Amino acid sequence: MAIKGEKPSKRTTNPGVRVVGGRIYDSSNGKTCHQCRQKTMDFVASCKAMKKDKQCTINFCHKCLINRYGENAEEVAKLDDWMCPQCRGICNCSFCRKKRGLNPTGILAHKAKASGLASVSMLLEVEGHDNFAYQKKPKLVLKTITQILIFVILAPNDDFMEGSSGNSDSVSGTDVEVADVAKEEKKVVGKSKKAKATHKLKEEIQFEAQLPQGLSLNSVSGIVIPTEEAGNVFQLFEFCSAFGKALDLKEGQAETVVRELFSCGRNTRRQQYCSIIQLMIQLLDLISQDREMSLSLSVSDSSWFTALGEILLQSEFLSDVFPPETFKVGVAEYEKMDASKRLKLLNFVCDESLSTCAMRNCIKSQSTECKANNNEAKRKAATAKEKEKQLKQKLQGDVAKAIMKKNGAPLSIEEHNAILSQIRAEAKEAHDEMMEAKGMAAGTTRICDARRTEPIMVEDNGLVLWKLNCYKEEPNFLLQDLGTFDGLCPHEKWLAFKPEQKPDIENYISYKRRKVMQMQKNTIVEV
Repeated sequence: MAIKGEKPSKRTTNPGVRVVGGRIYDSSNGKTCHQCRQKTMDFVASCKAMKKDKQCTINFCHKCLINRYGENAEEVAKLDDWMCPQCRGICNCSFCRKKRGLNPTGILAHKAKASGLASVSMLLEVEGHDNFAYQKKPKLVLKTITQILIFVILAPNDDFMEGSSGNSDSVSGTDVEVADVAKEEKKVVGKSKKAKATHKLKEEIQFEAQLPQGLSLNSVSGIVIPTEEAGNVFQLFEFCSAFGKALDLKEGQAETVVRELFSCGRNTRRQQYCSIIQLMIQLLDLISQDREMSLSLSVSDSSWFTALGEILLQSEFLSDVFPPETFKVGVAEYEKMDASKRLKLLNFVCDESLSTCAMRNCIKSQSTECKANNNEAKRKAATAKEKEKQLKQKLQGDVAKAIMKKNGAPLSIEEHNAILSQIRAEAKEAHDEMMEAKGMAAGTTRICDARRTEPIMVEDNGLVLWKLNCYKEEPNFLLQDLGTFDGLCPHEKWLAFKPEQKPDIENYISYKRRKVMQMQKNTIVEV
């Protein structure tokens, strides 16, 4: 009878036909093996010995018989006088060994084969029955804790702490609810489990991983750049990678811009052929339309440079680097600028364009599309999972039909393996489809490219680990060293890694994440 308040057991008494590993389990038509106590459709050898004018009802499946006793089930099944190991007094199952005052052996088939012996029975004969004793891990004993909890619940005051004798008179009239004690025990067990998990995690991270030494980054996409300009170059590359389609940029246009800036020193190409100015005018035109500025931008005169000065003045950004009078002189002042200043101006225009309605709509559209793709991937994964479930039910029906054709007779080892191979072959396609859908769902669940890229890890010492979409070289990890801040602008450095350092980087990331988990678990245990 179920105890009041206790949840009913989820275990079903008749789970039907199911395939687990290499065995077909059938709660209705299967036969139970005396050794492993599993009710399967495996071929079994039935004992022919007579006990009190009745035939012995013990069966041994072919796997247990060959592994534990070195006997072939199909061969002994043909014998009219075959006696099972129990009737012969050599059974080494856990029940029979306990009856003889011996401990269970546990799994010894692999050890027997490794020792060159044919079976577990032979191993026990050679090394001795007393030399093998499988012991389960002891459960947490709460007897003392329970007694303390009971006393704390019973004690109305702090009499015990003051030296009370603890006799029955001191607790007379107090009702003790067993349910309360059970609750307290459950709390103690919960805390103990959390403490064990924390201790296990501490053991895992006792070896402190180190981030490998990076190399100063002076080349991106085959373009040699100054080390201090790596951050600005990546900023431009990330922008073009995320919004290149919306701006109808050509493939490799960002690389062309950077190559013109740093490979040739000061750009000597005419304005109408300069990719930097063309990209800047395209973005300035987008900004001017959004702000309803009546500007006529031309690549052949100084109009675009003047418009750039007006937008820069409105934003009050970079005023210390580019004073207002810079843009009144004309485009000749731009031609005097070095590559670093030109790149800063271009990145400024890129950032300003993000506030336009066109770009905001683009970000919203990409976010919606990304969310729809993620939902579609999840839907496909759920559909594939349901398909696999239905196929399993169908296969279980096929197994039942095969059994019915033999009028409930046991399947031979060959028939069992044939049905099992058929099940595996038919289930493989559905399983692969489900795993592919799951992998697609896990792989596509990401933030859309239009959203700001977040670092993988930020350290207290000013190190920031990145994985940027625009950086394709292996390993695609980048380390930003912000160093010490001087005023408003940090003197940052960007570092790359060698391909052989990738495992060390991944181990470091894993180590840091486990460390965070440990801190969280410690907080839970303390609470």
